[in-house]
Order: sequence, then structure tokens, then C-alpha cells
Amino acid sequence: MRSSILIIEDSEEEYKWIRTLLEGIESFTPKCTRVLDFQEALNKTKTEFFDVILFQYNSQKSLEVLEKSRILPPLIAIAKDQESKELLKNSKRDFADLLLKQNVSSDLLDRSLRLVLQTRTTEENLNLLKIGIERSKDIFLITEVSPIDGPGPRIVYVNGAFERLTGYKREEVLGKTPRILQGPKTDRIVLDRIRKAISEAKPCFEELINYDKDGKEYWIEMDIFPIVNEQGIVTHLMGIERDITERRNSEERLRHSQKMEAVGQLAGGMAHDFNNLLNVILANLDLLEMKLKDSEDLMKRVRSAQDAIQRGVEINKRLLAFSRKQALNPESCDVNRVLKDFIPILDRIRTEKIEIEYEIADEKTVCDIEKTGLETAVLNLALNARDAMPEGGKIFISTGFVRNGDTKGPKISGLEAKDYLLVNVTDTGTGMDDSTKARIFDPFFSTKGGGKGTGLGLTMVYGFVKQSNGFLKVITAPEYGSSFLIFLPVHEQAKNEQLIATKKKTLVMEENRETAELACVYLRELGYEPHVSSDMKRLAKFFSGDPEISFVLLDLQLADSKGIDLKKELERFGSRKIIATSSGRKESLELPNTIPLVRKPYTKNSLKEAVRKIGEILP
Repeated sequence: MRSSILIIEDSEEEYKWIRTLLEGIESFTPKCTRVLDFQEALNKTKTEFFDVILFQYNSQKSLEVLEKSRILPPLIAIAKDQESKELLKNSKRDFADLLLKQNVSSDLLDRSLRLVLQTRTTEENLNLLKIGIERSKDIFLITEVSPIDGPGPRIVYVNGAFERLTGYKREEVLGKTPRILQGPKTDRIVLDRIRKAISEAKPCFEELINYDKDGKEYWIEMDIFPIVNEQGIVTHLMGIERDITERRNSEERLRHSQKMEAVGQLAGGMAHDFNNLLNVILANLDLLEMKLKDSEDLMKRVRSAQDAIQRGVEINKRLLAFSRKQALNPESCDVNRVLKDFIPILDRIRTEKIEIEYEIADEKTVCDIEKTGLETAVLNLALNARDAMPEGGKIFISTGFVRNGDTKGPKISGLEAKDYLLVNVTDTGTGMDDSTKARIFDPFFSTKGGGKGTGLGLTMVYGFVKQSNGFLKVITAPEYGSSFLIFLPVHEQAKNEQLIATKKKTLVMEENRETAELACVYLRELGYEPHVSSDMKRLAKFFSGDPEISFVLLDLQLADSKGIDLKKELERFGSRKIIATSSGRKESLELPNTIPLVRKPYTKNSLKEAVRKIGEILP
């Protein structure tokens, strides 16, 4: 055993006695340093490290000096008599050990030093462990072992990673149960497995959805195991958790990509065989046409069959485009110009019940795409939008520059860190539920009923976007419509031509992440700098007069879930610039007239009108 010992002793004879005792300890070669008083000892500890400080207590004066000093290493004191030992025991300083001089021997000093050094090593290891846990990116959470049912075991410790991921401060969760992190999508089957494991004092490893303080969901993988004391009794439960949200999202995107790739290969094979069949049928029809020129009735049937074949050829082209077996000929196009030139074709969709509004940007924005592929994709989306509005409605078609390559501000998930042109087609139709939305790009899937569609329109849109290295997002609300957002990478040379002003700050408080991203895109195009938050403290700050925020885009469902009475807050603080968004109906009945309501999914035009209604001057 090696150690560094600082000995405080002004008497040469007493110092030699202490050294003799230390040298009498077997397998112990301490590095000893001598000082004459406590002040000198304090100076030494500022520049050198010592495992233990050893000294003899000989006067009340030295005790007073010791109590005022801030010497940190463990102290072992040797008292000259029992009275001195009691004085030391009752002093303001804590001692690692108190020895009576008449009992001191090499063996006693050996035991004392070993105990002190072992305790110090344990404390240092625990401190290092604590530092490591606090700085870890993984969550460390310790709870009591019971009750398993009822309120659940109480939290006794969380580390810094817990605060960073969940938004809760330690003092907010200590004494509460981890069940405060659960929510609507937390899998009850997984929770039952966890309950069974901890009730049997067994470790378990699971993945599930939790919710942070703002109600935002995230995926975690958790390793839970019991903590057992020396008697073999389980006293606590330790949970080590890791945020795997991005991994799960990547896996989901990969699964979808693999599924679409497999479907594409199948479609390509079918299209190849279908082409051969069509060729045979068409050739035979041509021969029949030559033989049946004198029979007008039969010629009508031949021409009808030939028309059907041509429709089959068009369907086949869509299949080949989706399977990527049809050649793509990209060219550098000004997308805004292409769409403006295409407006006369799109206008043919108009009816007495269907309106179309355009907001195509004037700026030249160049993307590497197939021009006809873009036109066909937008036309298919517009036709689908029309069919989703049997009672009539509006179609909004717009474009805008998305600066997703900036280092500042929220990013749109799924997009690379570069700039895009957004082509947005929104309708006010029936919208879709989650199960329908999950299948809309599958070939031959259609909700229009028999004979009213091939089920390949959106499949072709998906194929075009993927072949153009773009990204496709769908935002929909049942009974309120859908938005299809096509993100096309901007040509590298065209980036510097786009100048988007970001002046006034706005606060976007939105329950749905994708809708929040879309709102940010629109607000940037309108010249604002959006900031996304679900923290109601930010809203309270705005109500109290936050000078940095021009206005708030507030999701009424989010406010309701957080217990915010908007009408009451406005009565308390007076009129504030708020734009309400909602995918429901009932909230609008309670809104003051000063607050515009924008129905989801909304367009840039509708948001622009709302901004004007609250008195904002657009940049």
C-alpha cells in the first residue's frame, strides 16, 4: 500500500516517533511530508495532493486554527488524553479517525490508515461514477421497488440526461412515478411485460413510446433491473434509458422504402409482361381493322378495343415509371415557370363547385427534374383533390423556397440539410384517416370505388419525387382536407439567387410536428422567423408582454390539452396578436372575434390573410 501523508508536527522528537510507527507497518511505504503548523499545511494542500493528514492535538489554539481552516484531505488526530479526544470529537471539524496517544501502535495506525484510505477510495470512485452518470447521454432513473400497482414506484433519482430529454426538472419528478411519462401511444402490452418482470425481481429490456413535459412523443429503449442489498433484498429499481426516436424513424423510413422498392419490382415485372400482351392484342386488332373495313358495326368494336388498349398503355407507363424501369430524363428547369405555363391545363379541372387558387412564386428557382413528370404529378394531385370534394371546395396550388440548409432554426424532419423548392397542393375535401394515409402510395390502392380510378395516380407521384431525389410529405385531417408537399432539391447554382427575409419573430405552438414544420415553411416565406414550442410558459410570457414575439400561431387542441382557457387569458391580459389553428369544430364558437381561426390543413394564402387580419404588415 502506497500513500502520501502530510504530518503536522513542530517537535522533532515527536515527528521521529510518528515516523517510527509508520515504518513499523508491513508492506507500507508512505511518502511523508512534514510541516510545522496548520497554516503551512493549508498552503501545502493548495499545491500538492495528500491522501491523509496526520497530526497530534496539543492545544485549544491549534483546534481553533484547524476549525477555521479549509483543509480538505481526511484528518487523523492523535489526542494526548481522553479529555483532548472528547474536545476533538465535539469540535466543528469532522475527523476520519481519533486515536488516543497511549494506545497508538504500528498495528493501530495501520488499521486506521487502511480504513481511511479505503473510505477515501470508495468516495472518489462514487464521485467519478456520479460525474460519469450525470454527463452520460443515457437516462439513469432509480425508483423505489414498490408499489407496483396503484400510483407506482416513486422516483428517487434522475440524472441530467433525463432533464434534457423530458423537459422535467429533478425537483418536479422526485417522489412521483415514471408513469407521468406515459401517454396515448404507450404500448400497454409492453407495460404489462415490464410489470411482470419487476414483480418477479427480474431484469427486462423493452422499447416503448414516452412523452416529454410538452406532450411530444419520443421512443426509448430501457434496461430495467433490480438493485439488491447485502441481505439479498430488492430495495430499488434502476432504469437505463436511451433516446432511439431518430433510429425508429429511420427504420420506419427504411421499411417503407423497402416495401415500395419490392412493390416497384413487382409492378415492373407485371408491366413487362403486360406490354407483351398489349402488343399481341394491338397487333391482332390492327389485322382485324384491315379485314373489317366494310362492316361499320364491327369496326366500332375494334376501335373501342383499340382505345382501351391505349388506356392500358398509359397505365403501363405509370407502372414502369413507379418501378424506375422507365428512363428518366432530368433537365434543369425553372419549376415556377413550368407550373405557371401549366396553369391553363390545370384550369380545366375547375367546375361550378370546384375552385382553384394559385400562388406560384415569381423568383426563378431551378431544379433538376423531368418537366413532364412534374406536370403529371401536379395534375394527378389536383385530380385527386377534385375527387375528394364531391360537394365542392377549393384547391390551392403554391410554391415557395425552403431554406433547410441554414444552421439556425428548426429543421424539417426527413429532409437533408440543403435548400428545397416546395410545391404544395392542398384541398378542402374529406381528408384521410391514418390507415388510409398509410396506403395511399401503394399501386392499385384507391378509395374511389370500382371503375373510378386505377389507383396509380399517387403511385406515379411518389415515383417522380423519388426519382427527382426529392421528399414527399402528406398532412391530412379527416373532414378538413389534405396537403401534399413535394420538396425538390434546388440546383446548386440557383441557391444564391433566393433571398428570404427573416425579420420579426413568431411563436408556433402546435401539437402536430409535421403541421408545425409546414407552418414554419409558410412563415419564413412570408418574411418571419418562426420559433416552435409546446411549452405553455412561452405563451404565458407572450401574454405578459414579450417584446420579441410579434404574434403566436396557436393550436387550440394543444391549448385545450394543457388546460389553457384562451378567452379567460385574453380577459386578464387584454388583446394580443394570436392566430388560432384547429382541425376541430367546437373551439371556434368560444373564440373572440379578434382572433382569426385557420382550419387545418391550411395554405399559405389562408395564413397570410390571418396575419393581415391581426394587423401585421407583411415584409
